[in-house]
Amino acid sequence: MNIFTKLDLLYRTGFQAGKPKIFSFHDCLPDVFSSYIELLIYKRYRILGAEDLLERLDPAGGLRRQGSASQKEAVLTFDDGRRNCWTVIFPLLKKYKVKASFFIIPSRVKDTEEYFPNLEDYWNGRVSWENLYSSHRKQPYLTWKELKVMHESGLVDIFSHSLSHDVVNVSSRVLDFQHPGVYEMPVYFDEWFQSAGPQLDSFWGMPIYERAWAPLVSNCYKPVKIADTVMNEFVKKNGGFLFFKKKDWRKKLFEYFQSARKSFPLGHFKKLESKETARESIFESKRQIEARLKNVCYFFSLPLYQGSKECMPFLEEAGYKAVFSGPKRANIKGPLPVLSRIPSFWIKFLSYF
Repeated sequence: MNIFTKLDLLYRTGFQAGKPKIFSFHDCLPDVFSSYIELLIYKRYRILGAEDLLERLDPAGGLRRQGSASQKEAVLTFDDGRRNCWTVIFPLLKKYKVKASFFIIPSRVKDTEEYFPNLEDYWNGRVSWENLYSSHRKQPYLTWKELKVMHESGLVDIFSHSLSHDVVNVSSRVLDFQHPGVYEMPVYFDEWFQSAGPQLDSFWGMPIYERAWAPLVSNCYKPVKIADTVMNEFVKKNGGFLFFKKKDWRKKLFEYFQSARKSFPLGHFKKLESKETARESIFESKRQIEARLKNVCYFFSLPLYQGSKECMPFLEEAGYKAVFSGPKRANIKGPLPVLSRIPSFWIKFLSYF
């Protein structure tokens, strides 16, 4: 994220008035999410649901101003439909009586009657804190039963984040390394999930290459596996999981990777035989959500915040009303509003305004 993007986010977070601030999450710790909601309430923000946001859409693109410049509004959105949305987010939405929108990946949603505990079970003494998150590795994503319960509560709206969210490498450029995030689950969830959820100790330190949403890619980059092994062994020799407690862990990994990559054979490019086209992903994800939950799916969140001009006619044809991107507006044009979002941790800066 460059300085211009950061300045734009600062402006949108603290200074832009009259338009809803749309915040983007994937998952969140209980105390952190509680502090965010309490800060929004303290600062007199009205937290909008999807129907409210729909009314703010400007046919010319983006969001139109509503009411006076002093009116404060926020929107909470969660991508991927991870287990955390049931374990933590939904109980806290009920506690504070606020709404949120979840963008899910239908192919990753499990159809099961099995019950997974959440914060309410912990509060009522039915599950220990240690066991509360054991379900994250067993079933990393939400179930259709949980989605139905949350949608019927009136607090959660369910929309599409593509059908499969398949991610592929597109160059040899290393952007980061696999490391722990919330609940010690991997930050780069797609790579972990698409590798069939291997043991995390064998996954830390693996290079994360420049990547893209598979339906937008013709050729993908296939790195050599030895790089994964070498970087993982480096992490293990330097404390394993505790290595990431060091402030300069990322710098150390980049330095070691640069020194070690001379011994790696080069990767190669190959034609990608995608499992699905962008059109199939856009249409089928909407169809499944509407069929399973009996709701109208009128928003679409771009996987990896990436889109293309070819996607827009499909999104309009499928009946979506708006497209959600990331911190920067996706470089796509069309008849649908493209709504850029603010990363969730920027909420804390509202305390200064």
